[in-house]
Amino acid sequence: MPMPEIGQVAARELYAAATEAGGADRFELSGDVAERLAAACDQLVRDLQQAKATGHLVTQVRGFPNLPTGQGLSRGFTAKGGQLLDLLTAFQETALLYKAAYLAAAQRLTAADAANSAALALIADHLEPS
Repeated sequence: MPMPEIGQVAARELYAAATEAGGADRFELSGDVAERLAAACDQLVRDLQQAKATGHLVTQVRGFPNLPTGQGLSRGFTAKGGQLLDLLTAFQETALLYKAAYLAAAQRLTAADAANSAALALIADHLEPS
């Protein structure tokens, strides 16, 4: 299943506005503002990771009878749990992409590149078969 789009496109557009030379729509931030926004993004990523840590509770559904309807309900709720984990991961990706945009807007390009790399690694790890 593809990752849900919950702001990643907007974050990438903001990054592009921060890294393009010139232009009326250039996105710029002072260093201290960018650092505070980046720290808030990091905190959000950590909080979402804590929420994902109990993911087995929503993907290992038990308690339905061993009948066709019970098996169907179990599969359905298991799939919904997987969708929740996909959504939490998509929120993490979006936070990292915004972090990259904020840092790029303050010309902290090495840190911005690291945030972009972290977003890619996060998605690659999530999509890798277990």
